[in-house]
Amino acid sequence: MQKNEVILEAFDYSQDHFRQIDFSSIDKLHALKNPSTTSWINIDGLQDKELLRCIYELFELHPLLLEEIQDVSQRPKFEEFDEYIYITVKMLSCDPVTDKILTEHLSIVVGKYYLITFQEGLAGDVFNPIRERMSRPKSKLRMNGTDYLTYAILDVIIDNYISIIERFGERIELVERKFRGNQTDNILDDIYEYKMEINFLRKTIRPVRELAVLLEKSESEIIDDKTVPYLKSLVDHMAHATEAIETYQIMLNDQLYIYQTRISNKLNDILRVLTVFSVVFIPLTFIAGVYGTNFDYLPELHFKYSYGIFWGILIVTAASMLYYFRRKGWL
Repeated sequence: MQKNEVILEAFDYSQDHFRQIDFSSIDKLHALKNPSTTSWINIDGLQDKELLRCIYELFELHPLLLEEIQDVSQRPKFEEFDEYIYITVKMLSCDPVTDKILTEHLSIVVGKYYLITFQEGLAGDVFNPIRERMSRPKSKLRMNGTDYLTYAILDVIIDNYISIIERFGERIELVERKFRGNQTDNILDDIYEYKMEINFLRKTIRPVRELAVLLEKSESEIIDDKTVPYLKSLVDHMAHATEAIETYQIMLNDQLYIYQTRISNKLNDILRVLTVFSVVFIPLTFIAGVYGTNFDYLPELHFKYSYGIFWGILIVTAASMLYYFRRKGWL
């Protein structure tokens, strides 16, 4: 659910300095353009156009970025400018009521001494571990710059991807257990629902792997050489996430194939039984048709035991055919 108000928070820190800034006035943003500290400005909500314009003017951002940041339909991307880096990704979460996947657009502007995040404005985010680590004096966040903060933000987002993938993976594995227990009620609905969710995850997450590769290979002066190994780990994490998605896609396709095969086999069993009964009754119908004809002169018509013999022929014929089908393995 989208919030009605814009929440603006900022953290200014260095190795021996940390403060969380209360924004009662937009003028306090000017104090964050300090090259001796690192500043993280988080704007949660995009409906305040005047606030966005002030931030753009203060940090001298490209005018086209204003439109791009407000366009929440963009796919993940990575762009380099002279003074900053621009990144867009999707944050994912699960609705606590419907358990559906929710997406929130996130734009990140990374300068040499500042980092600005623009959230779409949905309730909650995944940044609490970063806020907590930032308050600790000896944390790596406090001892590094905006490039490491960028890594930390993308890392928690990707970790949340993996957590959601594993959550759906457990449900997909539960479908397999239902197969083993022959619990097929509503199983087709579950398979199709999980296929839609996994396909959505694949569409959302796969471009982030390309973004991580571009970030790792970037030659921007903003990214310090000592941060590059951490960025490489993002690529590895994204490879793990995409491989997990592909694995679960294969599992769902296999489950759908197994379900269709079981239904087909069940239908074949029914048709086989019906076919056997049809084949058995064909000769019986022939015999009954011959002896049910309306001719006055049938050789056995006035024989005393004709009726019993007639039923005997029917029973022996049916039993013989059933025995033959059983020997052939058709029953």
